[in-house]
Amino acid sequence: MTTLAHPPRKGYRTIRLPLAESEYDQFLTDRSYAKDRLEELYEECAELFPDAFPWGYAFFGYTESSIKQQLLCRRIRLEQSRTVFTIAPAFVMPYMTGRTQDVDHALFLRRFHVPYWAIAHVFGHDAMYWYRLEQGLGRFSLVGTTVKSPEHLPKDLVADEKHSWLKGERVYIATTAAQDCILGASVAPSASQGDLEKAYGVLPAKRRPWMPSMRRRPSIPMVGKPRKALGRPCSPRSR
Repeated sequence: MTTLAHPPRKGYRTIRLPLAESEYDQFLTDRSYAKDRLEELYEECAELFPDAFPWGYAFFGYTESSIKQQLLCRRIRLEQSRTVFTIAPAFVMPYMTGRTQDVDHALFLRRFHVPYWAIAHVFGHDAMYWYRLEQGLGRFSLVGTTVKSPEHLPKDLVADEKHSWLKGERVYIATTAAQDCILGASVAPSASQGDLEKAYGVLPAKRRPWMPSMRRRPSIPMVGKPRKALGRPCSPRSR
């Protein structure tokens, strides 16, 4: 059993920015306004932009209008790498599957295991639409998606397994978290030392080159039943 996602050969070519829907028409039609907004957003959240963005770019037309949302997106071409990126607004979901404000409350209910058919009954569409929308949240790596500076990473991580079921069989979800944020989760078919270490190894495997290396430390004693020693919590340390 494997849970590793295969990265695309050409990499991601979309820059998703917090552009308000009220300003989006002006962003599409006014080149000066679009340039100023990109500069402002780069100052506010440079981690969302490719590394070569400061070396210059040129506007490179638009994408075709989305059939689902009737929405255009600007494109830019970086001067250094000649790579073309699409500028997508954050008020729409990836792949134009819906407006974020329209699906926010429905997806929140999935936290409480509300069935898809019930969500469809209240919010429209069908059950499969909401199933695909929720599954689509797992397309992207949680590690290093937006955090690109080592100083922003937590010093200490904590790891634990959640017992669950998959196709009628018990599985263990090896979860790594820090500062109220889940950094990684991978399914282990058993609670054996080898399977759990392989599942926890997904997090270091997705580590960006600039991220500090991770080394294990002795587990902090826990109140109650002793746990198996798997070297938790772990802490990233610079090489």
